[in-house]
Amino acid sequence: MKVLSVFSSWMCLGCLLVAVPVMADPVEDTTSSALTVPKAMRMLQNQGYHDFRKIKVEREENEIEVEARDKEGRKVELEIDLYTGKITDID
Repeated sequence: MKVLSVFSSWMCLGCLLVAVPVMADPVEDTTSSALTVPKAMRMLQNQGYHDFRKIKVEREENEIEVEARDKEGRKVELEIDLYTGKITDID
């Protein structure tokens, strides 16, 4: 009986040592309000852009860089702010 008691206490301690580090350090916030690439593409398509050639997410600069064609068919380079959705033409 004493062996079972010691064994169960070691099992509880082992479970705590395994479970605590997993909960302590989340990798990324899952409730981010950042714009996703599919949402950005739909937003651009609704404004008449098409033929997307380059889509690059720049996390350090909080933007998505896109090469596409505008309504008239001209090649344009755009930057979309990840948090506000503001589009800037850098062409």
